[in-house]
Amino acid sequence: MTYSKLTKIFTLSALFSFVFAFGAMSQQQLPPAPQQQANVNFSEDDYKAFVKINKEIIPIQQDAQETMLKEIEGKGMDVNRFQEMAQAQQAGKITDVSEDPEEIAKFNEAGQKVMEVQQEAQQTIQKKIMEHEFPMEKFQQMSMAYNQNEEVRAKVDKMLQEDE
Repeated sequence: MTYSKLTKIFTLSALFSFVFAFGAMSQQQLPPAPQQQANVNFSEDDYKAFVKINKEIIPIQQDAQETMLKEIEGKGMDVNRFQEMAQAQQAGKITDVSEDPEEIAKFNEAGQKVMEVQQEAQQTIQKKIMEHEFPMEKFQQMSMAYNQNEEVRAKVDKMLQEDE
């Protein structure tokens, strides 16, 4: 598993998490979430556990993302168009990007399937994290730090490279 795969997984996971958060919200207008500052104070044992867990969950995330992409394409949608519509829906402005009822129906069908796949993957990932007796909150903090802090990302990437 290379560190570039981890970066890609985190980037895609963040995108899918952002894009698919629209589920129950439908077309409600939501205020923007404030940007949280990532905690970067982790022990060496935290880093080791984080890397070990990620080596186990990256394949789960990759499989889920492949399935999500197939679901989107299987509904006759282009992935980029789906993402554009999902972002518009989250902003409460889906009709700004499409007034075609057929396209919106395809988008909604694909979105439902994608959310099902994502929920299943998240449950599996949570089980993996708990199997390692690693606190979920700390794992989330480290994931956020990986995405926001160059030092944390460099350390995790180096550890991943050394483990290969």
